[in-house]
Amino acid sequence: MKLKALHRFKGIKEFNLFSDYLEQIDWKIDKKLLKERVEEYKNDLYIIDLKRKYLDLGISIWPLKDEESITWIDTILLMRRLMIELFKKGVNTNEITILMEYPLVFGNYMRSDYLLVYDRLIIVLEFGMFNQDERRSEERYTKKLQESINHRQIIANMVSKLVDVVNYVMIYRPEYDSKNEKLMDDNKEYNTGEIIKLTEFVIKNIRNQDRLTAIKQLESIQDYN
Repeated sequence: MKLKALHRFKGIKEFNLFSDYLEQIDWKIDKKLLKERVEEYKNDLYIIDLKRKYLDLGISIWPLKDEESITWIDTILLMRRLMIELFKKGVNTNEITILMEYPLVFGNYMRSDYLLVYDRLIIVLEFGMFNQDERRSEERYTKKLQESINHRQIIANMVSKLVDVVNYVMIYRPEYDSKNEKLMDDNKEYNTGEIIKLTEFVIKNIRNQDRLTAIKQLESIQDYN
């Protein structure tokens, strides 16, 4: 049965093909207000196609805000960095399925930003951007964390208890100040650090799954022979 989601990618190759466009246009996570970025990219065919697909699939009954399409692109860029980092760390990224904008079954039309699915593991991944002060950043994280926990619980209640469902929230910062044509190096470094933390979290949970394979279980008892 086909899963309902804005996009479904099987492994890093499919995802990189989809996200190559962002490298071609040198997409930057801009400091500008979202409404300004919406105006700048209102004729971008990549974004138009995403919005059309969202509506055609009936992902939600709620109207799609134009600002959401911009955050989609920001997070696709971050996901691309994550998948490349996982690949560099030796993770079998071709076995990771990525579901983008997944509408929760019996979730009252709530959506998860991304699900990463590996064997009997589901990682509920939520992103949030903060563009203001540190206090607002903490509030943003707390709000997204609660959403993430709720999404994890809804999924965990519906799938087998043999499936591990975990959640993670990454708050990211703008990396470019287009009005001053200036890279925000400190924020880029911050985002890189957050991607590394997320990478470590994903690897930890994948390794937990790998240890449960039959061959790994046989290897674990070999010392008793």
